[in-house]
Amino acid sequence: MKYINKERLEKIILTKENFCVLIDFDRTITTYRSPDSWDIAGKAANKGCDRELSDLYEKYRPIEVDYNIEYKEKYRKMEEWYNACMNTYYKYNFNKYKLQKAVKASKLEFRKGAKEFLESNFKNNIPVIIISAGVGNVIKEFLEQNNCFFNNMLLISNTFTFDERGKAKSLENSLIHTMNKTIEGKAKGKWKEEFLNRKYRLLLGDTIEDIDMTDNKENTIKVGFLDKNLENIDAYKKEFDILLTENDSNFTELNNVIKII
Repeated sequence: MKYINKERLEKIILTKENFCVLIDFDRTITTYRSPDSWDIAGKAANKGCDRELSDLYEKYRPIEVDYNIEYKEKYRKMEEWYNACMNTYYKYNFNKYKLQKAVKASKLEFRKGAKEFLESNFKNNIPVIIISAGVGNVIKEFLEQNNCFFNNMLLISNTFTFDERGKAKSLENSLIHTMNKTIEGKAKGKWKEEFLNRKYRLLLGDTIEDIDMTDNKENTIKVGFLDKNLENIDAYKKEFDILLTENDSNFTELNNVIKII
């Protein structure tokens, strides 16, 4: 099923020159059945890492998708979860030399039409900013293996630096989790100029918190993917201008809804 705010789409007319794309990675560019970038990174660490990550997921994921929890409490829990994941990677020696093989062996897959969507934005010189609370090293490796990490693309994520032995040492920037992904203040240099010079944004995500990838909601078309937890559909319909669910939850269907001049 799909839900479309036609009034909103008539108000914002996208051209190839007037917008940029803000997009989540896990379960947005990829299918909801795919492992997330955290799990794949766990395969590039010592034995036991993926088990601890899975236990953390089982504990905190229900909180992430529960929209009845008070904001401050949820924010605190997300920070708690992501810091626990980081500590797990350090504990089990997440290693960059194992990363390529782990990504290649994974069942990570594009959502239908997502690769073509990225390719089209590259051909039309439309800036694409991936803002992910996942593991940036995994995301970049996956896109490179599929020949679609393009030069119109900026990746803002939890990207590890490594020591001379390939062991994870620290994060390049501050921790990014579900609830602190706002682009303003994160993009720098030419990307800040590109972002600010484009009047409109096309924002895509799979959680309601993803709408906070930008402060400029007035000039943003917000697209949501909802494959599971359909009990949250009313909350999603309230926040997203386009909501794609179940069989329509793909980029091919999105292209039928959004017309770019």
